[in-house]
Amino acid sequence: MTEATVVSPRPSVHAPPARGLATWFPWSGVVLPWLVSRVYSGALVVAMGSWSNDKLTGAGFEKWDGGWYWTIGTQGYGPPPVAHHDSGWPFFPVLPAVVHAFHRFGMGGGFGALVINHVAFLLALAGLFALARRRVGDRAAVLAVWSLALFPAAFVFSLLYPSSIFLAASVWAFVLVEDRHDWWAGIVVAVAALTRPNGIILAVALGIGLVVTRHAWRRALVVCAPAVAALGIWCAFCYHWTGDALIFLTAKKSWPEVTAWAFLEQFWHNNYVWPHMTLAVSAIAALAIQRKRLPWVWSLFTLVYLVPSFGLGMVGLGRYANECFPPFVAAGALLERQARALRALAFTAAIVGQAVCAYWVIHSSFIP
Repeated sequence: MTEATVVSPRPSVHAPPARGLATWFPWSGVVLPWLVSRVYSGALVVAMGSWSNDKLTGAGFEKWDGGWYWTIGTQGYGPPPVAHHDSGWPFFPVLPAVVHAFHRFGMGGGFGALVINHVAFLLALAGLFALARRRVGDRAAVLAVWSLALFPAAFVFSLLYPSSIFLAASVWAFVLVEDRHDWWAGIVVAVAALTRPNGIILAVALGIGLVVTRHAWRRALVVCAPAVAALGIWCAFCYHWTGDALIFLTAKKSWPEVTAWAFLEQFWHNNYVWPHMTLAVSAIAALAIQRKRLPWVWSLFTLVYLVPSFGLGMVGLGRYANECFPPFVAAGALLERQARALRALAFTAAIVGQAVCAYWVIHSSFIP
């Protein structure tokens, strides 16, 4: 088995030559889905956040973790956390750094970070389109982009969360590795590693994918070493500030988590976990059905990113599924084979599901 068949297969006949912005940002395949999703998701966030208020408010954009990211970006991480008390230490520094940069220069920290999120989401959709059309063709690639843009958890890309940044980093890491731009891929993977505590999984998946192929040890080192170094530096800073190099894991122990076993034991009491489990299982199922058409390293990345949460804590799985691009390429390939009426039904269900999830998270205050 050659390196090309495992990690970076040559583009299919569907892949266009890379010429100009129109190739990377086609109107119908990338820009239009991005615009529609940003308007729809933004309207949902404002509507659900204003539901119980006398006037329109943008408070919904900083719901849940968004408040932590805003606080960290404007005030810092603060002292070491006290046992059994929530703190900002579980959150990684990329998004707080964006908030801080805009806030320091008087440009509106939260607003500036939200703009960056929208730009990152556009870049992510462009990378997804490029990857998908190489594997499943133009039509399925368009459907893949729409599937991700309208997924029930996609409103989170409009919140003050790092989801857009991580999605863009992971998608473009795969694009750059396929195109053999390993040094640039290493930088992007390092960004992912500093965006989320489990962002290093991207380096693990790409590293394994490269190592098991022929003569790819050097490439794996170039792609993965910056992420390992970045995470090591962050751990060193954490140790300097708190005396605990893994404070982002230690501090999270005070958060209530629901494992799959706990969910089954009290599934009615833990009914707020159902949407997370449903969205994650749907994403994994789509990828499983189409696994033979897609690179195996995509499946590895998806499973390593999603499956551990079933044993560590399922809250957030719906959001993680939306941050993981391979299931949406699989969804595009599946939808392409369906009748037009069935595709319309699927997208209608996604649109309604996103409204329900936005209501559930922003108005009813369940954790996304």
